[in-house]
Amino acid sequence: MPGAGTEAHFRLVPGRQIEVHPEGKVKAARAARLALDALGVTATGGVLRLHSPIPTGLGMGSSTSDVLATLRAVCLACDTQADAALLAQLAVRAEVASDPLMFDSVVLFAQREGRVLEHWGHWIPEFLLLSIDTDPRSGGRDTVRLPLPHGDAMRAEYTALMQQARAAFQAHDAGAIAAVATRSAELHQIIAPMRGFNTLCALAAAADALGVQISHSGTIAGMLFHPKTDPTNLTPLISQVQALEMAPMGIFRTGRGTSCDSA
Repeated sequence: MPGAGTEAHFRLVPGRQIEVHPEGKVKAARAARLALDALGVTATGGVLRLHSPIPTGLGMGSSTSDVLATLRAVCLACDTQADAALLAQLAVRAEVASDPLMFDSVVLFAQREGRVLEHWGHWIPEFLLLSIDTDPRSGGRDTVRLPLPHGDAMRAEYTALMQQARAAFQAHDAGAIAAVATRSAELHQIIAPMRGFNTLCALAAAADALGVQISHSGTIAGMLFHPKTDPTNLTPLISQVQALEMAPMGIFRTGRGTSCDSA
């Protein structure tokens, strides 16, 4: 989502205390302390100010965006830079599970270990994406409290999906990626059912969408359309989504001219 991210300002002060604004950004405050300690600035604290338009609890990467912006701001305040690998390790320590926003390429990422398993290049599939909050009254979900996939059958299917995704990125096949996203979303219903998921899938199919995607921990879903789709053609679909008491979050484009890094 171009333009969506966190802006962080950090000022060094004596002592180890981290003062954060707005209050409650505990993951970002923890990240600031971890970064200072990692840089050897152990006797110094700071004042951290964050600004982000990203809603929290919806699965849109708000916490990782906060944490990553904080880590970069602390590094700048200390007149240094940290590579993506270190940023990933610090982010996981700050928030238990992290999105791979610190990498400028497509990666297969172990989000609770903070390490890249595979690099899949810089190509990003092009889609016209209708983003939807499926449960706007829920207040979101706590990522860390969600159960993890388990069982040999589920592991086998996820492994097969990973292989299909790898091949799709190698072939630059956006349609195949949409198919993987759809099946992954279907499997995720076993772990964290999403309100109105089956109805949403039916609407997407009727509208000739390539597939659907969901956030792994929140209430956000998206319908993936061919990039040449005229956005005005989605107006009736948006009305149908609203009739389900879901909240359309906007229409976005992925791929050309966008970046993997949203923080």
